[in-house]
Amino acid sequence: MSKIRIGTRGSKLALAQTEKVIGLLAENGIEAEYVIIKTTGDNITDRGLHQIGGFGMFVRELDNAILRGEIDCAVHSMKDIPAERPKGLLTVAVLKRDPPYDYLVMNGTMEDLLVIGTSSLRRKAQLLRYYANCPGIRIEMLRGNLDTRLSKLDDGLYDGIVVAEAGLKRLDYKRNGFRMPVDMFVPAANQGTVAVVSRDTPELRAAFAPLNDPQSALDCAIERIVMEEVGGGCFTPMGIFCENQHLTAEVLSLDGTRAERITADVIDLEGARLAGIRLRTVAAELIAEAKLALGESVEPVKKPGKVYLVGSGPGGLGLLTFRAREVIDSADVIMYDQLPGDEIIASLPGRAEKIDVGKYGGHHTMKQEDIEKLLVEKAQAGGIIVRLKGGDPFLFGRGGEEMEVLREHNIPCEAIPGVTSGIAVPECVGIPVTHRDFASQVTFVTGHENPEKEVSSIDWTWLAGSPGTIVIYMGVKNLGRIAELLIENGRDPQTKIAVIERGFRPDQRVTCATLADIGEVAKRVGMKPPAIIVIGEVVGLYKEE
Repeated sequence: MSKIRIGTRGSKLALAQTEKVIGLLAENGIEAEYVIIKTTGDNITDRGLHQIGGFGMFVRELDNAILRGEIDCAVHSMKDIPAERPKGLLTVAVLKRDPPYDYLVMNGTMEDLLVIGTSSLRRKAQLLRYYANCPGIRIEMLRGNLDTRLSKLDDGLYDGIVVAEAGLKRLDYKRNGFRMPVDMFVPAANQGTVAVVSRDTPELRAAFAPLNDPQSALDCAIERIVMEEVGGGCFTPMGIFCENQHLTAEVLSLDGTRAERITADVIDLEGARLAGIRLRTVAAELIAEAKLALGESVEPVKKPGKVYLVGSGPGGLGLLTFRAREVIDSADVIMYDQLPGDEIIASLPGRAEKIDVGKYGGHHTMKQEDIEKLLVEKAQAGGIIVRLKGGDPFLFGRGGEEMEVLREHNIPCEAIPGVTSGIAVPECVGIPVTHRDFASQVTFVTGHENPEKEVSSIDWTWLAGSPGTIVIYMGVKNLGRIAELLIENGRDPQTKIAVIERGFRPDQRVTCATLADIGEVAKRVGMKPPAIIVIGEVVGLYKEE
């Protein structure tokens, strides 16, 4: 391809970053040159970033130059790139991250520190927290590129300034000072990272692909998603830092006296979204307070929370998926019934609001329509809402109905699959629901249809005549009638049947019989839900231990 034209701001740091990219391209046999683009933000140095449009203003004019065809791509500090990207542009490469930490540069000693400069609300709040016991220290606004800031320090306007350590490294500046402790100075999202934005073409994607560092890209993507979920932008002092998928994020008050912080090991980008929603929820008061103090509207369109319909599997912590565990541990509200089992219910996080919406002995603690209404109400208040169910939420779990209601109210909703009890519970006692010699098909049936139905949706004639295994959920109460219907419609009365009560629990029980006598057997042994019913030749494979 022809020589790539790379746009950049004219500061020494911006040029150094761009020259690094040009050098990396050259190592891969690709020619490139830089084109300096002057931005409006470079000319305004007497106001804070939150007063002039935030970091994104430095990027927009370079975006426009790409779209006009003046340049092919642009190099940026990734923290400056807004989340919303113009159509046709792509963050095509994220370089390996430089040290992401803050660095306090000073010409004297710690005892000489009286005025510290920074343009960042985050750094100011963190400095006020760090030096809370040093009332003589003042934090003052400081704008300009890195060289301008260092010149102001050298001119004696400040005793110290806080800058990104990565900038000093890229320019090979050796300055007196020290790295700020990361536990007190959680960096800004994407600090220390250089990214390339280009037109979205196959040629440019191929040219920059070797420059992309996957781990840095993933960590930065996690940070950006958390930042997007929290909102607030330049009006909120917040630090968001992810290293090898371990996340630390905090929102501070403007004066640094209060903060809300979360930490998490993030598996994927959806996990990052969970973390962002969690931080936004716990820090809502700080975010609104900062916006009000800085003259920003505190009444934006309220973002609803997100509802997760979580399948807990057949029972026991060991059969809960990693994804389900992650969502549960992040939850602000958990609505559950008894089917997940005592072990899982006991493990629910203490800080979450827990609401029992289960059915016990035929008595509903809450009707289904009231559960759906409560889901909507809790989600509209914000946060992470978990509707925890046994097995899989979409297999006789009424998850589909709940998702419909949530969608009608424009509430984000996601289903987290669980291992369904209809397969796992028979499996745990040695009954496979399919087997090459006995059953090449399996049919799952509810034993408890909507009582308001005038006519059953189950075709008993077809079911009785179908080969293979029948698995029935929620059928204990109607077990005698179910057996009668199958026999009346042609099923052999001597067909084997197994009822597995309380699968995977210490008091699990298996009762085997035939269709002809299961009704009487159920009464005699006192069968109770929860239970899975298996009908067919595979029941013969059960061996009592």
